[in-house]
Amino acid sequence: MGYKKYAYPKTVIMKVFSEFLRKIRSEHHLSQEGLRALLNEKSHSFDSLDTISISRWERGINTPSLTKQSEIAEVFGVDLFNIYSSDADFVEESLYAIQFSAGEKNDKVTHPYYNNEQYQIEFIHSEHVKFEQFLKLCLVYEGNPRLLPTHQEKISAALLTSLTLVSALCNFSQLVGHCLFCKVNTKALFEFMNNSIGILDLLASTQQHQANVLVVFSSFGVSPQIDNHMMSVYLNQLATDKTIEYLSFSTCDSKLKQKLMQMKIPMFKVKPIEQNAKIIQNYSFIMSRSEVMANRNMLMLSVIPTRDMQPTTTGI
Repeated sequence: MGYKKYAYPKTVIMKVFSEFLRKIRSEHHLSQEGLRALLNEKSHSFDSLDTISISRWERGINTPSLTKQSEIAEVFGVDLFNIYSSDADFVEESLYAIQFSAGEKNDKVTHPYYNNEQYQIEFIHSEHVKFEQFLKLCLVYEGNPRLLPTHQEKISAALLTSLTLVSALCNFSQLVGHCLFCKVNTKALFEFMNNSIGILDLLASTQQHQANVLVVFSSFGVSPQIDNHMMSVYLNQLATDKTIEYLSFSTCDSKLKQKLMQMKIPMFKVKPIEQNAKIIQNYSFIMSRSEVMANRNMLMLSVIPTRDMQPTTTGI
C-alpha cells in the first residue's frame, strides 16, 4: 500500500486557523475592527495589524506565523494544541509526517537488529519487573554521568516514581527506542543545570513543589519514525497537562542536540562534565509552552496521542 497524498502542511495550518478565527470572533461578538483593536491593545506584535489582514486570515488566503497565532489564541484563553488537536486533517497530516526525518523522505533503516518491523510502545513504571534493566540501557545510551546515581546508588522507590521511562519494543523484547523524562519546578531545574544540585535532589524536589517544567533526559529511536514517536510521547504529555509551562532538555547525546537545533530550538547552555579523564558536553535547552506550540514540528508531534499511533512498514 502506498502513501496517501496529503495537503501541504501550511495549507492545513491556514485552514485550521481561519476556521478558529472566524469562530472565536463570532463567539465574542467582535467585528473585524473590534478584533484588530483588541489584539492591538494586548500586544505590540499587532501594532500594524489592519482589518484587511484579518479578513485574509479568515478567508484562508494567508495566515500569521505560529508565534502570532499563539499570541492570538492566548488572548482568548486557549493554546494552539487545543485548536489543532481537534482538527482531523491536521492530526492525519501529523501521523503521516511522523515517519520522516527532518529533510528526508521514506527513510530505509539500516540497523543490525531492526528492519522496519512493527513495534509497541510501553510505559515502564518504576515497579515494572524490567524497570532497572531498561533504565540501565537508557543510561548507557545517553552517556550522561549526571544521571548515573539513579541506577548506581540505593535510592528510595519513591524517587524513581518521579521518572517516566517509555520504551519502543519490537519482537516483544528488543529495545528500539526510548525516552526518559520527569516533571519538576523551575527553581530546581536551574539549580540542576548549574550543577548546584544532582539528579537525586532534582527528583526529590518533585515531592516538595508544584511541577511546572517537563525535562527530558534522553530521547532516541533507531529509525526516524521511532525517534519522532518517542518525541511525540512527551510533547503530548506537555500539551495535555496545562500545569506545565516549560519544556527542557538536559542531554549529552549529540544526535538529540543536532535534531533539536534542526528544529530551530535555541540552546540554553553547554556545560562540560569530566568523566574518566574525558570531557563530555552536557547540552541544555529550555522553551516556554507558547514557544513549543509555535514550533511547527513540535506542534505536529504533540497532537498525536500515543494510543492512536499504529506503526506499519508501509505507511500510516
